Amino acid sequence: MSVDGFSFDLSAAEWRRGATDEKALAEALAVRLEQALPSKAIVERHRSFFSKETPVRRIMVNFDDEQFQLTHDKREGIRTAKAKMGRGIVLKTVPLEFAQWLAELSAALETYAQQHEETREALQRFLFS
Repeated sequence: MSVDGFSFDLSAAEWRRGATDEKALAEALAVRLEQALPSKAIVERHRSFFSKETPVRRIMVNFDDEQFQLTHDKREGIRTAKAKMGRGIVLKTVPLEFAQWLAELSAALETYAQQHEETREALQRFLFS
């Protein structure tokens, strides 16, 4: 996908090649989304009393009528879903395979970036630097 030289590709193979395990994958995705879309991405982290680590528990990326959700835990690994929204309320949630979730998130981000030039520039700086 390309918009005026702006290529936004979140293929599952690229992410898996760049991250050795699910924990690193969730962290990398969370950091990129937090930096590129601070008003759209919500990252919840697990805080343990005796640990300095704060691993990603959930990532939610909200658009007008849809929400992309990634949940990570030690037992079940990474689970992804897409929710249909109406007036800020989740109406329906559909579980997705990780590769499909990334493809749909990528398409939604590109659409959002086309509509918001400022956000497009921020995405380009943070995701491809």
